[in-house]
Amino acid sequence: MLRITSGPSAGELSGSTELKLAAGEALAFDLASGGHWFGHGFSHDQPWPLEAGSVSNPAFAVNNIQSPIWMCSAGYAIIARTDAKLEVSINANGDGLLKLRAPAVPVAVEVFRGRNLPEARAALMATLGWPNRPPSAAAAFGDSLFCTWTQYPRCITGERILGMARAIREQGYPCSTLIIDDRWESCFGELEFSKDFPDPAGMVRELHALGFKVWLWVTPFVNQEAAGFADLAARKVLVPARAGGGAALFKWWGGTAGLVDLSGAPGRDWYRGRLERLRSQYGVDGFKIDGGDFKYQPAPESAAPAAPWGPSGYPEMLLGLFEHIVPNACETRTAWLSQRRSVLWREGGKDSHWGRDNGLKAVVSLGLHLGLMGYDLLIPDMVPGRVQTLVSNFPLPTDELMVRWTEASAFMPLVQFSYFPWNYCEATERAVRGYALAHKALGEYLAAEARERTAPLLRPIWFDAPEETGLYTVADEYLLGGALLAAPVLDPGVAARDVVLPPGEWVDAWTGTSRVSGLVRDCSAPCPGIPLFVRRERPEVLAALHAALRHIERGSVPTGVTTTTFRAGLDRDLSVTG
Repeated sequence: MLRITSGPSAGELSGSTELKLAAGEALAFDLASGGHWFGHGFSHDQPWPLEAGSVSNPAFAVNNIQSPIWMCSAGYAIIARTDAKLEVSINANGDGLLKLRAPAVPVAVEVFRGRNLPEARAALMATLGWPNRPPSAAAAFGDSLFCTWTQYPRCITGERILGMARAIREQGYPCSTLIIDDRWESCFGELEFSKDFPDPAGMVRELHALGFKVWLWVTPFVNQEAAGFADLAARKVLVPARAGGGAALFKWWGGTAGLVDLSGAPGRDWYRGRLERLRSQYGVDGFKIDGGDFKYQPAPESAAPAAPWGPSGYPEMLLGLFEHIVPNACETRTAWLSQRRSVLWREGGKDSHWGRDNGLKAVVSLGLHLGLMGYDLLIPDMVPGRVQTLVSNFPLPTDELMVRWTEASAFMPLVQFSYFPWNYCEATERAVRGYALAHKALGEYLAAEARERTAPLLRPIWFDAPEETGLYTVADEYLLGGALLAAPVLDPGVAARDVVLPPGEWVDAWTGTSRVSGLVRDCSAPCPGIPLFVRRERPEVLAALHAALRHIERGSVPTGVTTTTFRAGLDRDLSVTG
């Protein structure tokens, strides 16, 4: 039984219960009594299970996709129902505890008990309104998304966008959504195309003719230098400063700005009107949502919104508005308790390296934590991470990392490219395109698995066999739906790896070899060549995947080389580099 070591109701928990934390009161769970732990969401270092590392967040408020949800293999799921700031630590300094503290306001902590973790999770998810409504078309799952960010960060033009679209078609990638990222605007917050887009409506028409839907990157920020800023502040479209004298200001990575006040009618109506205008005047189909984090809001003590919200309350207002305008035609990297929304979830920016510290390993472990928390219609950030857009002299991703990142992403619910695969040599690009086509072959399967789902679309390998306690610590495999197991390679120079198969009969998607549950030692995993297994009772999935994999030459990409020279740093002169 799960044991509370301190706080209200200290002792063993025998069933579901609700605990009341008074302001300033703390609560501690004994991790060992719960078995293995999952949830929480984004952390720069992303352990799996949570007790395999440590997480310490003295000011736990929304930052990327997070939720005050934790669950354990002993059959408990815990939620703190609040948008207030919490103090949270998990195994801090190896103390073996999950500690929660409500520093400022009372918080209700609900505990759901089931015969196993999936059962407890189901009870919790039902109270959150999960599952959300998925996209209806198989193409929404099978087609890759392409985004401008790491290829053309802050240096995009209308002609460059059209050139990108033509290249996607010429290279043969299955893509029906093109996302125009940062710097399409004349100024942050004006929500108007810049002079680098002389005919935005014509550009969108041409993109539509090429078979693309067009999404725009947007934030709820309006920079000080934006046209009409003073007027928006005076009309209380922007959150007012508590002391008067205009908008409450804050700093973000794009400058100093005011925040659209979605808690009041003036802000909601203005923002909705600007988004609808982008759709009606230019033909824009959807949006990539950025912002909503607590750290990118004016300080609560200096702000006077129409209706105050807690530190983690803004994303719910933001996502609700986008869901109303473009359901399932928007993606976000920020959420708190919005699992019911018809929105596509995206992992926040990952660094282009192999590690668990926000690298490729974190793509997998965070994806599994998010899936369990109900954010399972997931985009695992852009392949192969953000390249040089955070640190301009960061090494360019090797060919091996590009391929391994693609392999891990291609067998998740959605896949998104930005740094062009054809920046690399022919063998590497061919491998990447092969996996994009393999993901396309799974479109019908993914759409079917997403409908009326009772289990997360992206799930750990123990989810359908929670009694198999040895599976809970497997950090480098996952299930996509109920029929497909992927075992990505997450370290350089690896050409074979052990694979653990959960109960059932499995078929190697590359070779057709049958396997039963248990350990497969030294499974062949050349680059490219991710181990993939399909349940024997799903021959239609195996046939579709096997046919697609025939186009990939296993082992064709060498290790230790980088054939791309295309820089992605924000400080480069694109007129010289491309």
